Amino acid sequence: MQLDVQSLMVVMLINMMALSVAIPTIMGRQVSLAARHAQAALIAQMLGWACMLLSSHWQDRLMSTLAISGMSLSLALLWQSMRGWLGPRPGQQLAWGLALLTPLGYGLAFDSYPVRVGWANAGLALQMLTVCGALLWRAPLASPRWRLMMACSLAALAAATVWRGVLGAFFTAAYPTLHAPHPVNLVAALLSNLTVVLNAVGLLTAWREEAERALQTQARTDSLTGLLNRRALQEGASGLIGQARRHADAVHLLLIDLDRFKQINDSRGHEGGDRALRLFGQLLQQVLRDGDLAARWGGEEFCVLLARGGVEAGAAFDQRLRAELAQRSAAELGFVLDFSTGMATLMAAETTLQPLLERADAALYAAKAAGRSRLVTWSAVTEWPAAWPDPAPNKPAPSEPTVLS
Repeated sequence: MQLDVQSLMVVMLINMMALSVAIPTIMGRQVSLAARHAQAALIAQMLGWACMLLSSHWQDRLMSTLAISGMSLSLALLWQSMRGWLGPRPGQQLAWGLALLTPLGYGLAFDSYPVRVGWANAGLALQMLTVCGALLWRAPLASPRWRLMMACSLAALAAATVWRGVLGAFFTAAYPTLHAPHPVNLVAALLSNLTVVLNAVGLLTAWREEAERALQTQARTDSLTGLLNRRALQEGASGLIGQARRHADAVHLLLIDLDRFKQINDSRGHEGGDRALRLFGQLLQQVLRDGDLAARWGGEEFCVLLARGGVEAGAAFDQRLRAELAQRSAAELGFVLDFSTGMATLMAAETTLQPLLERADAALYAAKAAGRSRLVTWSAVTEWPAAWPDPAPNKPAPSEPTVLS
C-alpha cells in the first residue's frame, strides 16, 4: 500500500473535525474549565491543519503562519487543561511564551526557508515536551496510565518534529517542503494521526476521572456549608483515632450548636438561616488545622475532631472560632451569631467515636443549660454526677462536665 503525505494530512483534518464535534458532545455543556481548554485545543488544532492544507493552494505565507499559530495555541491549551485536571505544575509561562513566539518567529522569518522551518519545528517540539512534563509531573489523584500514554505519543511526535526541523534547517535539499514524500514526513503524519487518537482517549479519561472525583466529593460533602457530612467524618475518624493511638496523641471532639437558631429562622427566614450556616462553615474551615476534621452533623449542629494537643488546644480553637464569628457575623449577617460547645477527650481504652460523641453531647447539653455561648469540657472523675441521668447497666459512666468560660 502506497502512503502519501497529502492523504495522511487530509485524514488528520477529518479526524480533528470529527473529534472537535464528538468530544464536546460526549462531555456535555456542564464541564469544568479544564475540559473547556481541552475542547478549545482540539478546535485550534483542527483549524491549524486546515490552514496547513490551504497553504499549498492559497496565500502561503498567511495560511502557513496561521497553521503554526493554531498548532502552537492548541498545545498551550492542552497544557492548560492538564493543569486544570492534574493541579498546579511548572511550565505555564514557557507554554504560553512558546505559543506566542513560535508563530511570530515563523512569520517574520518566512522568506528564509531554513530559518522558518527550523524555528517552527523547534518551537512545536519544545511545546510538546512541555505538555509531556505537565503530564508526568506528580499528580496523586490521577491515574498514571492515561498520562503515560499521552506523554509517550507526544514525545514520539516531538522527536519526529525535531528530525523534520533539523532536515529543513541544515539539509534543505533533502527536505524541500512539508508535502515532500520524505520518510520523516510520512513518519510525522502517521504519528500525528496516532497521537490525536491517543490524546482523545486520554482527554476523555481525564474528564471521566474528574467527574468521578466530583461525585465522590459530593457524596462526602454537605452542599450548604462545604464541610464534610456526618458519614464522611465517621469514616475519617477511624483513621484519625488509629493514628492518634499509635503515636499516643490526644484526640478531642467538639460538638458545636448555633445558639437560638430557630429564632434566626423565624425572624429572618430560611434564607437568613442558610446564610448563617454558610458563614459558620466557611469560618470553621478557616480556623481548622491540617489533619483535623470538621463536619455538619445535622441542622445547626457541627462536629470537629482535633488531633494532637491538650485540652487547651480545644479551648483555643473554640476561642478563635468564636472571635472570628462575632466579628464576621455582625458585618455580614447584621447580627452577632454565637454558639455553644461540648468537648470531650478520647480515653486510652477507646477505639471508636461513639463514646466520645456521647460525652461531648452531654457536655453540649450542659453548655446549653448553663446559659449558652460557652464551652463545656468533660473531665475525668470517678463518680457519676447526680444531676445527670443514670448510665445504662454495665456501661462506664462519663465524667463530670466542666465549664470553661
